[in-house]
Amino acid sequence: MIRNVKRITYGLIFAWLILALISPFLLSVKAGSTTVTLTPIADAFTDKAAPNTNYGSDNYLSVYGSASYENRAYLKFDLSGIPSGSIILSAKLKLFDIYGSQINICVHRVTGDWNETDITWNNQPGYDADSIDCETSWESNTWGEWNVTSLVQGWVDGDYPNYGFVLITDAENVDKFRSKEYDGDDPQLIIEYVEPNTVTQTITETQTVTETITETTTVANTTITETQTETITTTQTINNTVYSTVTTTIANTTYTVYETISPAYDYGNQTANYYTDLTNQLMPLIMVIGVICTMLSLLLSATKGR
Repeated sequence: MIRNVKRITYGLIFAWLILALISPFLLSVKAGSTTVTLTPIADAFTDKAAPNTNYGSDNYLSVYGSASYENRAYLKFDLSGIPSGSIILSAKLKLFDIYGSQINICVHRVTGDWNETDITWNNQPGYDADSIDCETSWESNTWGEWNVTSLVQGWVDGDYPNYGFVLITDAENVDKFRSKEYDGDDPQLIIEYVEPNTVTQTITETQTVTETITETTTVANTTITETQTETITTTQTINNTVYSTVTTTIANTTYTVYETISPAYDYGNQTANYYTDLTNQLMPLIMVIGVICTMLSLLLSATKGR
């Protein structure tokens, strides 16, 4: 009985030590991210049965899959507040479902520009055939959401213009969501991101060349020597901006390092070494693991034979 109590006590102490050592890493990762909730700058839906009618001022967004009465819902958000080069950890599109029709709705990337007050079925822009995420709509008066992380990352990276989302279904049923014109329950785009760390490196190279010219002239047994010294100094300054973002997931011991160096440089021994940077990032965690192993060894030695 006493032996079991001692083992439990040692186990609790060991678990506490692990949490104490790892908690600074967890706190630093959490503190490094920013979460913003955006509301749309434009939203509307189009109706195949009324091809020239604009529904940008309606207080709901309709999604319908019937061949005769197909509806598509469009939303656009302003991402200018997210710094260029940021890493998008997650992005969720959330809409308040007011019908709860339980139909499958897919989110696609819009490939052309559109205006809330002008968009109709006949002039609506195209969309990417590959869906970003498909979800079954929810019960009425509840929030539904889609994972749009990859699309938002592409917008932030500048892979394609931000023309917003379109919601489409092939189900012969209708579902409706609150639009930004409704008083409350606006559509939301919730984004968690990490800003890039920016370091500016200034490299100055100075080269000095000294040239001495000596001219000797003999005139009537008289020697005249003229010496001319010319010094040329060339100075070149090169600025390099380094963007480095490190995202660490402690629970799964996954480490992702994103680095972009612009412009690239290679001046003799000053070549950028990515592996050295990665080692420097992981070294604190390696040290923590070493301390944990040492403590475990001491605890096992202390309990040996008891």
